[in-house]
Amino acid sequence: MKIRKIIGLIAMAGAFPLALSAQPKPLTLQECLQLALANNQNIAVSRYEEQIGEQQIRQTRARALPQVNASGNFTDNYKLQVLVLPANAFGPGTPAQVITAGQPYTTGLAADATQTLFDPSVFTALKAAKSGREYYKANTRQTEEDVINQTAQAYYRILASREQIRVQDSNISKLNRIIRATEGQYAVGLARKIDLDRIKVNLTNAQTQRTQQLNQVATQTNQLKVLVGIPIENDITPVDVSLREIESQASEYVPLDAFSVNNRTEIQVLDAQIRLTDLQTKSIKAEAYPRLSAFGNYGTNGTSSNFGDYFKARGEDFWYNTGSFGVRLNVPLFDGFARNSRAKQSAIQSLELQKRKEATVLSLNAGFQNARYQMANSISSIRAQKENVQLAEEVYNSSQVNYNLGLATLTDLLDAQTSFIQAQNSYTQALLDYKISELETIRSQGNLRSLLQ
Repeated sequence: MKIRKIIGLIAMAGAFPLALSAQPKPLTLQECLQLALANNQNIAVSRYEEQIGEQQIRQTRARALPQVNASGNFTDNYKLQVLVLPANAFGPGTPAQVITAGQPYTTGLAADATQTLFDPSVFTALKAAKSGREYYKANTRQTEEDVINQTAQAYYRILASREQIRVQDSNISKLNRIIRATEGQYAVGLARKIDLDRIKVNLTNAQTQRTQQLNQVATQTNQLKVLVGIPIENDITPVDVSLREIESQASEYVPLDAFSVNNRTEIQVLDAQIRLTDLQTKSIKAEAYPRLSAFGNYGTNGTSSNFGDYFKARGEDFWYNTGSFGVRLNVPLFDGFARNSRAKQSAIQSLELQKRKEATVLSLNAGFQNARYQMANSISSIRAQKENVQLAEEVYNSSQVNYNLGLATLTDLLDAQTSFIQAQNSYTQALLDYKISELETIRSQGNLRSLLQ
């Protein structure tokens, strides 16, 4: 798709409520898919989760970077501590002495820094966080593909329902013509009232079915609105696709012999989860290794008997500095087997994901084969139902001519008309089944995004 068209679609998404409320423009499948990718809430949630994953990587990386902190304090020792010196402390015969310790006001400013030198759990956790990035990206792709598939199915179901409404409109038109003809016959005594009533009952049933089909289209349209992320009160309408175009696509279909499950996003998500879980297990086990870090601190402390001296150039406040640096070794000895339990849980989770992957591979292979069979059956059904529609139409036309000439009963005509409608609906359903199975085949190959082109 050209860049200009993509920009136009994005602009359309931003002004969608206004545009649809004014005059709905029929949308192609590609336009609906573009709107879904831009507005669908599930995709938006998945992208937010991807952003959270990026922040988790930053959070994990911070454990390997220097940790610097600064602190400060001011204390008003309104009641100073006293020290009692025993008698004879300053010589024989001197009495006990009580002296005041410290100053009324003390101030402290300090900064400290630590740097991890050796901690296997940190570096393994960093690898796990990066693997988590792959998982979130794959999960977003899977969500997008699910939305593409659901949107395309909803689109085609609306088209099929519309076609069934057109068939019912044609049926209602035919019944009205039969009613007018039968009323003329009844007026001259050539038809019975019960025959006229039977046709009117069929007309009422056809009108009721049409109303039900209209409600079905409305329901399907609301589903499409949810998928493309627009408000329910706005209107949306797909571009009609010719049945001959779908039939032509079916006639050109070439069945595929095999596919690779590695192309499926579901497998890529599970692979990312397995890698992530394995790294988490290693990170937990690495917590048992010694950890070495460097540290350093520097501070200054001040004390004064008068608060105002802090602000005088030559006050009686006294300041002194402190500082230290070194290395710190931390050796985990025993944690009550908590770490061992967490590592085993993570390892079991990895085995669980492996089994889930095996089940998914079996399901995807079966789904691909089923989609191929369904496409082949749909193609055969399309050809058979097309011939059946032509035959049913010929039978109906012949029955109508014979009925007008008095050579066929009303029952024969109504049965022929019912068979004609059923053949048309079966033909439409075969085309819909073909498109649904085509979507599943494209999905099996991991090429759902090709629908955007």
